[in-house]
Amino acid sequence: MAYGQFEQFIRNLTRVMSSVNTKLQRDLTMRSRVSRRFSMTEAAEFLGVDATYLTRLSADEAMFPDGERSGRSRTFSPDEIMLIRAIMASNPNAKRSYLHWRKPGDPLKVVTFGAQKGGTGKSLTASHFAQYLNLFYGLRVGVIDADPQATASLYFADETLPLFKPETHTMAEFMGVDDPGAERLNERNAEELDAIWQKTPWPGIRLIPGGANIQNGDISLFMFSRRGQIPVYRILKDAIARWDEGLGPRSVPSDFRKDGGAFDHAAYEAALTETVDVIVIDQQPSLTLVQLNGLIAADNVVIPQTMKGFDLATLSTYVSNIGEYLEFILSFEPDIEIGRGEHVILPTIVQEQNDQDTDQILDLYRRAPREILQVWYTRSDAIANASEEYKSIYEYLPPASRRTSARTFMRNANAVNDALVQRVLPDLPKRDFADTFIKERWS
Repeated sequence: MAYGQFEQFIRNLTRVMSSVNTKLQRDLTMRSRVSRRFSMTEAAEFLGVDATYLTRLSADEAMFPDGERSGRSRTFSPDEIMLIRAIMASNPNAKRSYLHWRKPGDPLKVVTFGAQKGGTGKSLTASHFAQYLNLFYGLRVGVIDADPQATASLYFADETLPLFKPETHTMAEFMGVDDPGAERLNERNAEELDAIWQKTPWPGIRLIPGGANIQNGDISLFMFSRRGQIPVYRILKDAIARWDEGLGPRSVPSDFRKDGGAFDHAAYEAALTETVDVIVIDQQPSLTLVQLNGLIAADNVVIPQTMKGFDLATLSTYVSNIGEYLEFILSFEPDIEIGRGEHVILPTIVQEQNDQDTDQILDLYRRAPREILQVWYTRSDAIANASEEYKSIYEYLPPASRRTSARTFMRNANAVNDALVQRVLPDLPKRDFADTFIKERWS
């Protein structure tokens, strides 16, 4: 009798929460996705040029977007900023690179954000990083949401993407482990894998959404591991390689100009969606077999971590478990290449007025200066307000009373992302955001 009551309780909640997901998360959160616009000065900062240069360029280039005008001011969407970047990058007289896409034959970089504990800002940190790469470097970014709760997906999806629907493919389908009863791995070809990526409202950003089917992936991997048929730790790594080998980069900015020198908008649009330059993986706060795949596939691992003593104990557990997995993997496959880039702990939700938090960062940095980032996310009401709407600080439109705190947090986000770029994508030109943060806090 008790079991029957519990079963009915679960069935009722499943029905109710399905309705809530659809009504609240889609209709309220997603319908205003990427509605923020940026001034000419803000666009110039993203592009790394002076605003007066953009004004001159707008008069010289026929395809320069009009933006929206209000009096003498003009504002631009992320789509329009990306178009401006492509116009600048394709100019044969350009003095430097403005569109930092990988060239044909260049490797695909994979950056995984993982942690043992929830509540560290991991999903938002991963989303911020993806959007920063897009806004400040024009990179095409693939976001893989490895969390069944699909938190990161809510920062990118709009009302056209059917999140939380059984028919929406997740990384379980991308890996070919979506059927727990299957006798063998379902290895999809490059075109089939490409179809799993979902378009987002961000120019050049694609998403493999999170969802409950990821849990089926863990069951499948467990069954495969018991049969000993395949190396269950590298399935995602192999699927990414198979997709990239079949559908890697083909275009360069010079392809966006016609013979007479005019900008070719159709060629630009096709190139924008042909591949990605970086994959960002947002992990579930645990270390399952699916999450292990996200770590093994990564060139770089970023661990967002709060600085409280109890939380640091979970970090110790996390890295110890990873170490045991790696020992087993290397004993089984000693030639496998794992994590060829740099890896860092990113302090998050730091209370700078609390000496315990900052002292903890200083102590960790003294012990492991390469492993601990000198830049951190401070605790901020601005991001809490933005997160209530499932919007990053790069998308959030604050009311007048919160604009100052939102600007302060955006500077903080820029500093963190600049520091991460220097560690995990060192070939990209650095900005001054991280250096300014370090000078202010560490001098």
